[in-house]
Amino acid sequence: MNSNRLIPYIFQKTIALFLVLLFIGSCAVNPVTGRKELMFLSEEDELRWGDSMYPGALWGEVGGGGIYHDPPLENYLTSIVKRLNSVSHRPNLPVSFVIQNSSLPNAWAIPGHVAITRGLLAELENEAEFAFVMGHEMGHVAARHSARHYTSQVLLGGLLAGTDIALSGKDGSDLLLGLGAVGSTLLLLKFSRDDELEADRLGVEYMVRAGYRPEEAVNAHRRLQLAVKNYLTRVGKKSRGGDFLSELFSTHPRTEVRLEEIKKILPGKLKRQLRGDGISRARFIRMTARLREVDRAYHPYDRALVALEKNDLDEAERLVRKAIRMNSRQAPFYSLLGNIGLKRKRYGSAENSFRKALSLDREYQPAYEGLGIVYFMRGDYETSLRHLEKSLSLFPDNPVSSYYAGLSYYHLGNYRKAVRYLRNFEQAAPRHKEIHGYLGITYEKLGEYNSAYREYSHQVQVDPYSEMGMFARERLNVLKPLVKGR
Repeated sequence: MNSNRLIPYIFQKTIALFLVLLFIGSCAVNPVTGRKELMFLSEEDELRWGDSMYPGALWGEVGGGGIYHDPPLENYLTSIVKRLNSVSHRPNLPVSFVIQNSSLPNAWAIPGHVAITRGLLAELENEAEFAFVMGHEMGHVAARHSARHYTSQVLLGGLLAGTDIALSGKDGSDLLLGLGAVGSTLLLLKFSRDDELEADRLGVEYMVRAGYRPEEAVNAHRRLQLAVKNYLTRVGKKSRGGDFLSELFSTHPRTEVRLEEIKKILPGKLKRQLRGDGISRARFIRMTARLREVDRAYHPYDRALVALEKNDLDEAERLVRKAIRMNSRQAPFYSLLGNIGLKRKRYGSAENSFRKALSLDREYQPAYEGLGIVYFMRGDYETSLRHLEKSLSLFPDNPVSSYYAGLSYYHLGNYRKAVRYLRNFEQAAPRHKEIHGYLGITYEKLGEYNSAYREYSHQVQVDPYSEMGMFARERLNVLKPLVKGR
């Protein structure tokens, strides 16, 4: 093709791709605004996406922790969530509620699921505050904020890919087939400031429809601000300078801005019929009393986690044993003891601690992972895999369990399965010091020399002078004639 006609041709192909995407996407009516919006996710797609992201939200995102179990409290709070859902803009959507066993003050929602952390719940003082927090999170789902961001990512990815498709002469089918992968990192995404303000307005609307006093939304915001401050003080972190909570809230409008916006809409919200006094403080305090007591035992545990990060094992053990003296029924406390045992290479002690954690909570994922690592270190790869597979059934995208599962299959000579798990880990940690070397060896064992050559090349780029790096360079010299000669 004449070079003078190349640019218009590329432009035409890009626009054509864009129009194809528009055609494939459907214009859905936003349940909140009533306006038509381009959406690449149907309601069924949203729910499937939410279900697929849920384990990562529960175990792997900021805070992790799994579920805090207290059936009477869960039933009580679930009834409030169900009532909020019934008066939302999407009452037909199913919703499950959990208390996430994390000290981080946070709440989140994805289609089909909503959660509040133990750390934030312990700071709230009445039902109305809880209703606003849950209403805010459910507002994100009602307004389809995550679906809108997904669609934007798809369009952006498609437009950026347009030139490559035009130059390569492809018809775009590979791109369209791969669009489902776009947005996998949107879990608990940082919504825009406009999204947050809209969710605030919806939170107020839903709490009022459910019979609560809207002015408690202001108090809920102040509780969150205080909870964050208390948590950071407790673990010795600052609220500025790139820490994880600053990152988490970086797109949220300042508290003062949000409070002013809420205050503007309060006068028109005061005429609704209230449930009782519209606050229900006494019942809320009574129902959350046990959680508050348990939460206090997590204060030294939280500091123990920080000490472990600093590799101060003696201080970490001192603090977690203090937590156990305050409450001996918490699986995370014993799992942390197990991790300290792993660091000290005291595998018998570590195993006992992980098993104690599982005796308290049979679904505590980190304890299965810990046992898997214990048996891996002992060279018992089959037993290791039994525990690691259970860990991955609870948290499928867990990179640490994927890593040790991959290496276990590698040592057992099952290279096909080893590749699957090692690849999962590599996607989460592409700069790991040895992962590309292990992948190179595994691909080479499978006779996939092009893939092996690629991975050895990556290994040399990441860490060329380590033992694995030097081995990779040797294998590159051996494989080069095979790969380049094809």
